[in-house]
Amino acid sequence: MKKLCIAVAAGAALWLSGCFSVDTAPVMGGGEHVVMNNYGWKFFNWIPLVCGNVSENASFGTAIFRDDVTVEKIQKRFTGYAKGRMIECPVYDVNDTVFMTIFGIPIPYIITYREITLSGTLK
Repeated sequence: MKKLCIAVAAGAALWLSGCFSVDTAPVMGGGEHVVMNNYGWKFFNWIPLVCGNVSENASFGTAIFRDDVTVEKIQKRFTGYAKGRMIECPVYDVNDTVFMTIFGIPIPYIITYREITLSGTLK
């Protein structure tokens, strides 16, 4: 029973953890289209619980009790990835969810979710 509880807790931690991702694709005529995405969870929309780690040389993909889901941090990582190349047509998307649903009942502001996506073309 103890092993089952540990497995369930570990699975829940992985399921609720944040994720930072970088996806790229070549662009016809030269260049590269880049999409960076990060999301995380907060307690009462104020205390960071867990999110994707945007540090450039991160050894662990999750940051605990740190807020890396900000436009400034994603933009800094994006410009670092660009390494002097010109960034064309950057587009931001911010998704905030302040309702958590338990058994179909919405409960506001206990656990909140935030996701930021930044995409653009590098030439």
